[in-house]
Amino acid sequence: MTTTWILAADGNQARLLKGVNFLKDDNQNLEQEVFQLDTKRAQDIMADKPGRSHSSVGHGRSAMEYSSDPVREEQQKFTSDVASKIDGYAQAGAFDRLVLCAAPQTLGDFRSMLSAKVREKTTVEINKDYSNLPTDKLIASVKSVMFN
Repeated sequence: MTTTWILAADGNQARLLKGVNFLKDDNQNLEQEVFQLDTKRAQDIMADKPGRSHSSVGHGRSAMEYSSDPVREEQQKFTSDVASKIDGYAQAGAFDRLVLCAAPQTLGDFRSMLSAKVREKTTVEINKDYSNLPTDKLIASVKSVMFN
């Protein structure tokens, strides 16, 4: 029997459904693992001002800008942490197939962060954010994409 897992994620949360059975409507014995990013607002992350610099010519000083989006960096780190957890499960042979459902930006992050072994086991990628769907609706949505 093939062991199928579903990962539904966005940049701030992820749910991993383990042992999904698409042939039965009874998925009561599913194991579910939830990952949550401790969400922070941009102003909380950037509490310190980036500073000021001296002009190369003259006596002027000007404010420096942040070089990146700190909220996006937090989301990428979260996605990387989830990807490494999934990689560990794949190395242990815990699943045969992975269905990956993620918000578009997060799906792109996962594509670059998941190991070759996990990508090989990924049978379907769904470019939608299903992370907030109830479990039965998540399974039904994935089933409709896989078998229609």
